[in-house]
Amino acid sequence: MRMELITKSFASQCLAFPARVDQMLAEVTTVEEAKGMLDKAAAMQTYAEKLKAGVEVERPIAQGVLKIKAKLGELMPAKSRKESGAMKGKKGTKASLVPFPDPTIAAYRKLAANADKLDKFYKDTETIGEVPTQTDFLKYVANGCIIAKKHGNGVVDWYTPQNYVDLVRKVMGSIDCDPATSHCAQEIVQAAVSYTEHDDGLSQDWSGTVFLNPPYKMPDVANFVNKLCDSVESKSVTQAILLTNNNTDTDWWQRAARLAAAVCLTDGRIKFYNALGDESQPTNGQSFCYFGGREAKFRKTFSDVGIILCSK
Repeated sequence: MRMELITKSFASQCLAFPARVDQMLAEVTTVEEAKGMLDKAAAMQTYAEKLKAGVEVERPIAQGVLKIKAKLGELMPAKSRKESGAMKGKKGTKASLVPFPDPTIAAYRKLAANADKLDKFYKDTETIGEVPTQTDFLKYVANGCIIAKKHGNGVVDWYTPQNYVDLVRKVMGSIDCDPATSHCAQEIVQAAVSYTEHDDGLSQDWSGTVFLNPPYKMPDVANFVNKLCDSVESKSVTQAILLTNNNTDTDWWQRAARLAAAVCLTDGRIKFYNALGDESQPTNGQSFCYFGGREAKFRKTFSDVGIILCSK
């Protein structure tokens, strides 16, 4: 019982930590003061991990840590330790004023320069249930959105290039729903309604015009494609364009191709990109399956992308 009370009390402190940090930092004027706050925050992080308090408790501590580091970057001397003589102990220079190595100082300065983005970053990471880290924030600043996460053998989020999204929009007129997307992908797709992995697009209702570039691993790709086919058959989806690898030997691809009004087999392989700016081509070509009443417009619009096969 006592441990439970301690944990609840600690959790309450953690949830209020970012706001408390803001109040305290308003009074901080020296590197030593900010460093003291950082040490205490690090101790909180260690304790939270020991208690296995969970993401909801660890997130606000991590956000407070980022705010403190940003303040440190603001307070750091203009010159590095080496330039200021702190490393050599030159007369008149106090090494304690710069208690970090130069790479850390550089990172903290980047945090300070982008401190106005910290609150939005924190909100964006909440949607995917991630604990905010310094590395993720700096990548967020560079890319303007939450970066793709790596799992196992590589990046799981690969996005459709702008030119293909433009063609999709030209055919359908609009993109009402993108059910398998990410925050970064939506910078280009800009669907009226979008579902990320956190939203579980398979459990949502799809309607109107849909653009689907599903995750390509099994069984996800089959589940997403089959749901799209179900939605087309039920007429809840009025138009759709499906982008996948041209896995013509699979049941899910065969079903989509038979139901589609037209299919475009790409001339070559598409170079997808991720939020880190990397490009990658699958080992086989891709296909665009079109569902709806604008077959002629699809054929004309995608004629330069590859060969067009029609169902009729």
